[in-house]
Amino acid sequence: MVFLQRLLLVLVGGAFTLALAALFLGPAEEDAAPSFEVASTLPEADPGVLRDLAATLIGAPRAAPGQTAPAAALPPDASFTPSQPLTHVPVSAGPPQVAAAPAPDTAPLALDIDAAWRAWMAAHGLTEGALVVLSPDGTMHRTGLERDTATSVPVASLSKAITGICLDIVLHEHGLGWYTRLGEISDQMSAVRVTPQAWNEHITLASLVTHTSGLAPDLTQGTMGSDLHGALGLHRRIASEALREENIQGTPRTFFYNNTNYAVLGVVIEALTGQSYSEACLDRVVTPAGITDATIHGQMGSRSSYGGWEMSAESYARLAQHWFTAGQPRIDDPASRPMRENYALGYTIHGDGAGAQISHGGMFCHNGGPNLGAYVHARGDGTVIVANWSGRCISAGDTALGTTFADLME
Repeated sequence: MVFLQRLLLVLVGGAFTLALAALFLGPAEEDAAPSFEVASTLPEADPGVLRDLAATLIGAPRAAPGQTAPAAALPPDASFTPSQPLTHVPVSAGPPQVAAAPAPDTAPLALDIDAAWRAWMAAHGLTEGALVVLSPDGTMHRTGLERDTATSVPVASLSKAITGICLDIVLHEHGLGWYTRLGEISDQMSAVRVTPQAWNEHITLASLVTHTSGLAPDLTQGTMGSDLHGALGLHRRIASEALREENIQGTPRTFFYNNTNYAVLGVVIEALTGQSYSEACLDRVVTPAGITDATIHGQMGSRSSYGGWEMSAESYARLAQHWFTAGQPRIDDPASRPMRENYALGYTIHGDGAGAQISHGGMFCHNGGPNLGAYVHARGDGTVIVANWSGRCISAGDTALGTTFADLME
């Protein structure tokens, strides 16, 4: 009996001990997970800055809120130096979305611009033309007088901005700067049959783009409507003639607006890229801006790098908004590129960033026609005005249309 009592006590004690062990040492539930937090000293990421910078340089698509932007290579740019190493920090969810500030209402501005343009057209006896006012949010005000705003027309000297921006990108691709001298790229230029000579090897690309090279006279004047035009490589012929000793009659470092400077720059683009001028600048400037109707062809196209592009008012407005808006280094820091008397890379610019004012005009005059003109005025906040007209040889600058637009855009 005593033996049985002791055995019973042992069994009861063992069961009690096992119960206690199960209570305190048993496994956690299957759906429970340990909670922990990793401390980090990394700075909070600035959302979208590098993505937007790349997009403005090379046309990478912008991502919609909450989406990831496609990867894009950023061309070397001496004006952009990261202040700290670029670090990828994976996250499971993005920061809370903050509603964007409403875009300024540009409808009253567009109506004022429309009225001013119509009055200007009437005052100068012009009956055919188009006007577009593009707002930062993409809203477009359109006015056509005997012309649709989507009709492709010559943009004359508004072509120069395409050339300047195009060469700016090409130089970065090749690790070159604007103060590269023609003599330093003589071999490449010779390959496209335009060879710098001893008396012009010192000319810099900066002096050409700002019309301070000393090249004079303007060899394109007086031949604009001649039989020479029609060959798309005509800028090479003009550049070759311009670099002859007898054609350097101007004063270096003195501003003298001259189409010949941009004919030479067209050759430089071809020499450095191995592409035709039109192909090189379509790839780097026009297509990244989403423009599909821009062309260089026929007699007007022979003016190529200094006046040969054709596109609609709507398309040029989109192109200007793409390249002339704050966030683009040429607009945020104009002094990082060549500039003389506010003339930069084929356009004039006053101020910087969202408050920058960018403009340029062009016209083509020839007895018997065509006589046409075009004008662009952009503000760094993304507001753009583009106007074109034909029928008479009228300059937007000489007739104060440019001043009127500038006053309205202030």
